[in-house]
Amino acid sequence: ERTLPAETQLLLFRIAQEASNNIRKHAEASAAMVKLEFGDNSIKMTVSDNGKGFEPPERMGDLASIGKLGLAGMQERARLLGATLEVQSTPGKGTTLIVEVPS
Repeated sequence: ERTLPAETQLLLFRIAQEASNNIRKHAEASAAMVKLEFGDNSIKMTVSDNGKGFEPPERMGDLASIGKLGLAGMQERARLLGATLEVQSTPGKGTTLIVEVPS
């Protein structure tokens, strides 16, 4: 059984919580999924939905300035973990958020 450090647990939970909140508020989704995968060198969390999707910004650094405060907060939490955060979305085709934390 693998256990994550408390800070990692909390930050991943907060990212999943904010992603779920965004799905509820914006996605008009009928289904959503949170998946956690333990690899040899990383932990990957994926949050996906089948909602309406959106056009992600080209630069993740622009999130706060264009009003994407929830995504900006998730990006900051990922940064605190030394993780990468990737947003994959297409209008009409849902959204997938991937956070990969080195272990």
